[in-house]
Amino acid sequence: MTEEDDDVAQRVATAPVRKPDDETAFLEYIEMENFKSYRGHIVVGPLKQFNAVIGPNGSGKSNFMDAISFVMGEKTSSLRVKRLNDLIHGSSIGKPVSRSCYVTAKFVLNEERHMDFQRAVIGGSSEYRINGESVSSSTYLNKLEKIGINVKAKNFLVFQGAVENIAMKTPKERTALFEEISGSGLLKDDYNRLKQEMIVAEEETQFTYQKKKGIAAERKEAKHEKMEADRYTRLQNEYNEKQVEYQLFRLFHVERDIRKFTSDLEVRQQEVKAVEQRKEAADEILREKKKDAGKITRDLAKIDQE
Repeated sequence: MTEEDDDVAQRVATAPVRKPDDETAFLEYIEMENFKSYRGHIVVGPLKQFNAVIGPNGSGKSNFMDAISFVMGEKTSSLRVKRLNDLIHGSSIGKPVSRSCYVTAKFVLNEERHMDFQRAVIGGSSEYRINGESVSSSTYLNKLEKIGINVKAKNFLVFQGAVENIAMKTPKERTALFEEISGSGLLKDDYNRLKQEMIVAEEETQFTYQKKKGIAAERKEAKHEKMEADRYTRLQNEYNEKQVEYQLFRLFHVERDIRKFTSDLEVRQQEVKAVEQRKEAADEILREKKKDAGKITRDLAKIDQE
């Protein structure tokens, strides 16, 4: 989809970006000065959790996306221009209004601290500032990475056709993309080197182990018969002692359990006898009550007949 047949919107999500330490960075304002189709000083914001930039073709929706991409450190090739100077307003028609332009992204960190990132084009080259202080491009990009924005990973700026391109990638290409997004790709050389060192170390360890194992087997074979005889005698004596202790232990507990169960049985028998006596008394009372109830029923029947 191109800008010419896009008459709906360019959408920009400014939800908080998660940092590795679970802090948040929220894009609150975008300021532009003579950037592409935006002449003069333009302030967009305060932005919400989700924002939609809508308008007819040629109204500057894609240029607003380019402004965000530019201040986040995107390369010139991703901004639809050949040279940095082409980003200055009027350069596309050969009439630049100024020798410079800039875009500033104002973030709120942890909902309390502010941090400004500014990228400018001056004299055909980029200049970078953080909170007004001039810094190198590497420092600028590293600081963005610390708040969760890694332009090399391409995981927060989704350009037209990017989703389709990912879907058309081979599994190997998608794996490479995910490694780049996660940052693990940067460790690939170290990983391969350490893996090779690990393989060599494992082989040396295995060789040393097998050699040691052979020596130990020879020593063990030499002492095996004597050790087995001594071990058998010792274990036999220990077994006999433990058997005596075990039988005495069982006898002690059996006698104790017999006394306990006998005592418990006598108590339970007394309880059963008491319950049976109460039951007999209750049965007698029940029989009397039934007689009384029968007499009352007959008396009521006679009264009803009269």
